Amino acid sequence: MSDKLILKGGRVIDPSQNIDDTRDVLLVDGRVAELSSSLATHEDAQLVDCSGLVVTPGLIDVHVHLREPGGEHKETIATGAAAAAAGGFTSICAMPNTDPPIEDPAGVGFVVAEGKKAGKARVYPIGCISVGREGKRLA
Repeated sequence: MSDKLILKGGRVIDPSQNIDDTRDVLLVDGRVAELSSSLATHEDAQLVDCSGLVVTPGLIDVHVHLREPGGEHKETIATGAAAAAAGGFTSICAMPNTDPPIEDPAGVGFVVAEGKKAGKARVYPIGCISVGREGKRLA
């Protein structure tokens, strides 16, 4: 059995399809299955009134400071990914200003693994250009 959700009457903005209009959106298993100005009801679908709300494709934040490793008292990969998802972001790019800096395959692997474990927004690590962020030697 598939999971169905109808977003009813929201302002749908999708630049890739040149859409900025009030529409209904049918989601099946978390993916857009249909867009319509008046979607037929599905008795097995949950209905969400989106009047006055904006519906967009998932957003991407290309400059996020997650602070892990080393600054977990400020934010972790899991808390940052959860906050991003709550705000409509499906993907985030984690800056390397951590301690130690993300500058090698092990650091990149750590961020990727923790992002997958968090299971919220996709987390893409941005690695340092230079070792230790010192600007002297390429990482």
